[in-house]
Amino acid sequence: MHRAGILSLFYLVPLGFLTFRFGSKTAWTALFFAVLANLLLSMLILGVQGLPIWHGITDLVFFTVMAVIFIWILSPPPSLLFNLGGSLRMILGSSMGALFFVFLYLRLMTSQAFLDQITSITGVLISLQSSGGADVVENALIESINIEFIIETMKSIMLRGGALITCILIFFGSRQAGLVIARLSRRERGTPVFIRFRVLPVFIWVLSVSLLLLVLTKVAGLETPEIILWNVLILCVMMYLAQGFGILQFLLARPSISPFFRLLLLAGFFILLFSPVLNTILFAGIVLLGIAENWVPFRIPKTNGSPSTPEA
Repeated sequence: MHRAGILSLFYLVPLGFLTFRFGSKTAWTALFFAVLANLLLSMLILGVQGLPIWHGITDLVFFTVMAVIFIWILSPPPSLLFNLGGSLRMILGSSMGALFFVFLYLRLMTSQAFLDQITSITGVLISLQSSGGADVVENALIESINIEFIIETMKSIMLRGGALITCILIFFGSRQAGLVIARLSRRERGTPVFIRFRVLPVFIWVLSVSLLLLVLTKVAGLETPEIILWNVLILCVMMYLAQGFGILQFLLARPSISPFFRLLLLAGFFILLFSPVLNTILFAGIVLLGIAENWVPFRIPKTNGSPSTPEA
C-alpha cells in the first residue's frame, strides 16, 4: 500500500462505495478478496525486490485491520448480538484504529529501516532550509534537532490525540467519498451529512471535567492519565466540531438564504479553510458554535404564520 503513492490515501473508498451501493454482504465479500489480493501482491513484490517478510506482514495487517473497522462502522453484520448507532460506531472504530496506530508506531520506531527513513527525510529538510536563505539562528535550531527528538515528538503527538484525529479523518473522509460516488452512480441527492448530527448533552460535562483534570494531571506530572484525558478531550472537540458543521449546514439550507449569498458564504469558507492561521480560528469558532447549542437552540425549524387553533 505504501508503494502506491498518493492513491494509498484512498484505499478504503472502494469499500465504502460498495457498502452504500450494493449493501453490507457485497462489502464484506469484497473485503475478503481485497485482503487476498493484497497478500498475493505483497508476496510478489517481496519476491522481486528481496525485502524482508515483515514488510508484507505489516502491510497486510494494516490493511486488514483498518478495512474491517471501516466496514463495521458503515454496516456491521446483522448477526451481531448488539446494534450500535452510526455515530457511536464511528467513535469506537476510530478509537480502535488509534490504538492500532500507536501499537504499529511503537513497533516501527525500533526498526532500523524506519530510523534510516526518518534520518533521510530530516537530512533533506535541513538541506532545503539551509539553501533557502535562513539566518544563522534558524539553521542552528534546525541542525540541533536529532532523530531521537523527532521520534519522541511524533510519539507524544500520536498518544495525545494525533492518532485519534488521523483515524477519524481517514474513516470519515473515506465514508463521505464512497457515499458521494454511490449517489452519483444512482443520480441521487442526499441530506447534508452533519445536519442531523447532535451531541448528547452529557458530553459538555465530559468536556469540562476532562479539561479540568487534564490541567491537574499536567501539573502533577501524571503521564498516563494525561494521555487518556488528551484523547477524551480531542474526541469531544471533534464531536462538537461536527455539531458546529451541522448548525452551519442547517442555516445555509434555509429557504430564506438566496443562492448567491449561499455561494458567497461557501467561497469565503473555503478561502478561510486553506489560510494557514485563519483556518485555526475558523475551526475554533465552529467548535464553540457546536458547544453553544447546549444552551441556544440553533436548529429550530422556522414557522410562518400563526397556528390554526389555540391548541396547536
